[in-house]
Amino acid sequence: MTAYRAVIFDMDGVLVDSEPVFFEAVNELLKPAGKRIQWEDYQHLLGSTMSHTWRSVLETVGLDVEHAPRYIEAYGDTLLDLLRRPRSLIVGVDPLIADLKRQGIPIAVATASRLAWAEAVLGEGAGVPLDTFDAVVSREQVENGKPAPDLYLQAASLLSVPAEQCVAIEDTIPGIASAKAAGMYAIQVRASSTALPPIEEADAVIDSLEQFPLELLTP
Repeated sequence: MTAYRAVIFDMDGVLVDSEPVFFEAVNELLKPAGKRIQWEDYQHLLGSTMSHTWRSVLETVGLDVEHAPRYIEAYGDTLLDLLRRPRSLIVGVDPLIADLKRQGIPIAVATASRLAWAEAVLGEGAGVPLDTFDAVVSREQVENGKPAPDLYLQAASLLSVPAEQCVAIEDTIPGIASAKAAGMYAIQVRASSTALPPIEEADAVIDSLEQFPLELLTP
């Protein structure tokens, strides 16, 4: 049995129930065009790159996908205002982080969000400074977003732990694919309001971080 030595968290939908905010921001920007995307059409885009998300959104609502760069440019400011609202960490996050720190297990965040969004969600919204984690890797720090392994490989490198000795905690299909491509043990957590059905490719599926299998870890 592999002795896992580090834990790497996705952010949105794992640490904070923030995915609905991204959905809200998308519809705020579609409003002037008299358009709205429904949740059932948006849900399958969770964890996707911003470029793929916006091209898919515009195609779904019947707008020209060539306008995607304009929407992406406006998206950041709209989203930041919404992400800064006070919000709680998902149940189980605080005690798990405390347990990991107590055991001397390195922890990181590997998020498809931008660093400014991570600071807004965690630092400003949830009151958790980014330096709570030993490393934070955001989308603009790597060449390829999820489902490519870049984010997780960079996080493992910053922790100085081989990728195959890391546990990744994810909630989306692209996220699980990214962690698996990096060679990590991938756990799907289904604790947010946007939780997906169990993902077949995940190594384990839990309904709360309170169920995280600490026995996997060796300091």
